[in-house]
Amino acid sequence: MKKWYLIQAKPQQEMIAAQNLSNQGFDIFHPKAVIKNKTVSLFPRYLFIELDDKNQNWTPIRSTRGVANFVRFGLSFAIVPNKIIRLIKIQQQQTIEKLINICSHQKGDNIEIQSGVFKGQTAIFQNYNSRDRVIVLLKLIGQQQEVELLEKEVVAV
Repeated sequence: MKKWYLIQAKPQQEMIAAQNLSNQGFDIFHPKAVIKNKTVSLFPRYLFIELDDKNQNWTPIRSTRGVANFVRFGLSFAIVPNKIIRLIKIQQQQTIEKLINICSHQKGDNIEIQSGVFKGQTAIFQNYNSRDRVIVLLKLIGQQQEVELLEKEVVAV
């Protein structure tokens, strides 16, 4: 009987692992989205794989390029119920829409810095500088200064 299992990919290699496993004939579910012309995983570093625990050879999976290991709880492989996989497939589009909305800051929006030396400070969003960087106005020593940060370091307030 086929069941869904959870696989952990190597850092930033989910797509490589999914492609290589698919090329070997395994059924893979890799939820992803295209945000700002960049394909991102909805579950970074994780893939779902459907396997027959009685009739399928699992040996090549761990040595597949991009795969780190199976996710386990103790000695047992992490089994994902079919109901959860169906729910993820149904909710995938709504999740993509939410991610797009989260990533869209407008000039003048108040944002909070989440990491680094300015962690916890409120700033004003100015614009996107490159694919992963943003420019914000931050009040330093009584004046507003432009500071460039990674986009993932800021959230809307």
